[in-house]
Parts: sequence; structure tokens; C-alpha cells
Amino acid sequence: MVIINQGYKGQVMDVYNINNSKDKKTLYNELILANPEEITLISIENIIKYIKIKRSDENNYNKILDSLIKTKNTLAKKFIYINYMFGTKKENFNNELNGYKTLIKIFKNKIEEHTTIKEGFKYNKKKIYGIIFNDDYYIFLEKCYKNLEEIKFTTSTLNKCAREIIETLDILNGNNYIHNDLKPNNIILCKNRFKIIDWENSNEIKNQSNSFTRNGNIVFNHPLKFYKIGIPYFIYDYIYDIDFINYKYLNNKNKPEEIKNKLDETINNVIEKYENLKNKRVINNKNNENSENKKNKIKTRSYNEIDENRYYFLKLYDYYSFALTIIYLAELNKIKYNKSLINPILKKFFIK
Repeated sequence: MVIINQGYKGQVMDVYNINNSKDKKTLYNELILANPEEITLISIENIIKYIKIKRSDENNYNKILDSLIKTKNTLAKKFIYINYMFGTKKENFNNELNGYKTLIKIFKNKIEEHTTIKEGFKYNKKKIYGIIFNDDYYIFLEKCYKNLEEIKFTTSTLNKCAREIIETLDILNGNNYIHNDLKPNNIILCKNRFKIIDWENSNEIKNQSNSFTRNGNIVFNHPLKFYKIGIPYFIYDYIYDIDFINYKYLNNKNKPEEIKNKLDETINNVIEKYENLKNKRVINNKNNENSENKKNKIKTRSYNEIDENRYYFLKLYDYYSFALTIIYLAELNKIKYNKSLINPILKKFFIK
């Protein structure tokens, strides 16, 4: 069996292959072959907890192996190191783990409805979301296969995708959180629900990174995002052309070129608005709900409710990336998209 999916920062594999117990490309067999002196399990409650089990503790060690064998409908994402630009295995693992912790708080009992985040198994009644051994780092996620570029869309399924992902983005927006790297292969169809995956670049609005490699891809992000961290438009333009080659399914399509031409026409308007807003302070509105309601209620806020302050465009970037995704998928599948849902997002960036 091969690795199910390979990205810049991670590879996704089965936890255990019930049809071939000797399959080396599973978390179970990587653990067997590594034969580590110690295993660290990751539990997430209000905080991230690290549970260490020594190899010499045969009873608990074998309990973990048995739990992996019994785990169903679950994949493991192993973090890999490509080069220093994309961060170390440990850094990217910790980033995604912190994302898991925040998202569990944000989505509460609907975490599995909106994301592929799930426990791998339970250990002493604690939900285990990740595992570390011999400097290798893994997190668990729901078993899904098809990302958007692999789906044959109809108008109905594309509209369903648009509604469901915007619903998820509205919840993130309501909690001042962004995914930060939306594109077709970071959205997946799972149990008839479209969900966002790969959260290692995600963060709270107030903690947005100024690193180029922590601000997502070039092709599906607005150039203002990179202008803000010191990359002028003409350099973005150059990098865009290089990166675009990686998206073979967009080659010879009209919409990417149309959008790119509109960026050329509107970038100065967007930069002018950004410069006017970047020093405008954030006003925190008092919420009079009692603490119990706050604890149980999932906060949500649409892109039309974003306040015009220094975080205005930052909170719109995920919506922009998703709008491009829907437009490009519509052309790719030769269907129409819901303009009343998507075009107002682009209008925020002066694109009509």
C-alpha cells in the first residue's frame, strides 16, 4: 500500500491495514519497526496533555498497539521535513496540534461536522489525538479520500460545497480565527459533508505570522496578504506565475487569467483601503449573554458583518480563497456557480 496523500509538510496513511497486517506504510507498522524506548500520547482537553509510556511498561505499551489495531475509519498524518522554509516536523506538528485545541473549543460538539479532527482511540478514558515516537510526529484524522479537484461536480453539489464551507468560515470568523491556506486540496468530501483539512497554518487573527511560508499559497490568496508582510505586487506577480504551474488542472482555463487581470486593475484600490484601515483600532463589543450560554453556544459571523478596522482584510482572506476555489471548479466542471453567494466576497476586494 502507498501513502494515501503527500503534501509539503505531511503524508497521510492508514492507522492499521486490516487486509494486510504487514503493510509497512501504516502508523501501526511504523511503530513496530521503530521499536521506540518511549511513546508519547497527545490528549486535548482544555489544554494539551502529553502522556509518556515506556517500552518497558509492556502492559500499557501493548494496550496502545491493540488500540491501533482496533481503530476504524481513521487516518494518521505523519509530519515530514522538506526544508527550513516550511518549518521542522516538530514545529508543524505543534502548530496543527494547537489548531486542533482551538478548533475543538470553537466548534464544540460540532467539531466532526465541520472538520476531520477526531480522536484516534481512548487511553485510560482520555481521547488521544496524536502520538510521538523517535522524533516522528503523527495526528489522527477522519478517513476521507476525495479533495475538490478529484470530484466531478454538478451545479447542485458545487452549491452544497459553497454553503457548507461558508458556514464553517462564518464560525471561524465569529471566533476571530482563520485557516490561512484554503485551496481545493485543503477541502475534502467526507460522509456527504464538505470539510476543511490541514490546519498547521491556522491561527487567531491577532497572532497572524509575518513569515511568507506561514501565509498560505500564492495562487489562491489575494496579493494584499503578501504586500502586508513586505512583498510588493510585482514580486507577487512573478511568484504567482511560477506557482501556477503546480496547478495543472487550471492550465488553459479562462477564469484564472480573468481574475489575475482584475487583480492588476484593482490592487491599488485594495492597498489604499488597507492603508486607511491598518491603524484603525478594534472596538470590542460587550456581550451580555450569561456565561453558561457563552460556554455552549457556537459563535458565528458572516463576512458582511466584518468590522472595517485593521483586521478587515485579514478576516476576509479565507473567504477570498474559497471564492476563487468555487469559480475555478465551476469552469473546470463546465457548470454555473452561485453568484449571489460568491461574487459579493470578491466585491470586498473591488473585483466585479
